[in-house]
Amino acid sequence: MVPQDVLDEFFRYVQNEIPIRLIYVKEMRLVDRYFVQQYYLGSIKTMTEKDVGTSVQSSTRVWRVSKMVQDVVKYDILSHRWLPQGEPTVRDMMDGTAAWTLGYAKLLKFCAAADSDFVWSDTYCIDKSSSSELDESIRSMFKWYRNSTTCIVHLAQTTRLADMGNDEWFERGWTLQELLAPRVIKFYNANWYPFMHGGANDKYNKKMTERLASATGCSGDEFRYLVPGPFKVDQRMSWAAKRKTTRAEDMAYSLMGMFDVIIQPAYGEGGGKSFLPTCQGDHVVE
Repeated sequence: MVPQDVLDEFFRYVQNEIPIRLIYVKEMRLVDRYFVQQYYLGSIKTMTEKDVGTSVQSSTRVWRVSKMVQDVVKYDILSHRWLPQGEPTVRDMMDGTAAWTLGYAKLLKFCAAADSDFVWSDTYCIDKSSSSELDESIRSMFKWYRNSTTCIVHLAQTTRLADMGNDEWFERGWTLQELLAPRVIKFYNANWYPFMHGGANDKYNKKMTERLASATGCSGDEFRYLVPGPFKVDQRMSWAAKRKTTRAEDMAYSLMGMFDVIIQPAYGEGGGKSFLPTCQGDHVVE
């Protein structure tokens, strides 16, 4: 019989730690957290007290249970530059008209590259007409990328590894946390071929980490093991200094996860005002 604390952690994790909705790849449709919960519940119910005791001997029970749940609940996540127009929206996905949009081919390529039954991307999965959903998504973005099984990065302007530092992906504000947050990341070129063959995680590939360090100013250890919080503020701010966002306020919101602070999203204030709550001297404050 599945231990109660495993069930409790499973329900808590699905309802609080993964995106509001995901794309179920098999049917190419949006599903909510309840669907994901039901999908994985059978696997969770096969776990026994023996599984908890033998999963990782040198850790606490709470950590072991959390790790077991995360190993079951999997989703891949996309990091990309939006098209000027034609990206499928939540409404397109729900109405069944997404296939007629310019960005649908990218979605199909993403799903083909993914190795999970569920995938997530901001353009396809966030209902931007809902202010409450948009607020939750902005505040949760770092967490969702960190909890993903694999982050698939599509560099739409690049075909060769030597040129990747020139891709616009490295100039955008939101993509900084999309590099730093995931534990596993895989880069694909403009034609959807992986830059590096062999190895599931480009964060541990020497050639790739050298290119990433050159393009971002972050060392390999920094984008492999970043700990969110008020640490190395000046250095982390330097990584973001040359990046830009379409909305001025997003420059601050895109840094919330890295510094582990919460700012209530309020578009219309401008980048300067919304940035003030984030950094004050050498300290990050709420």
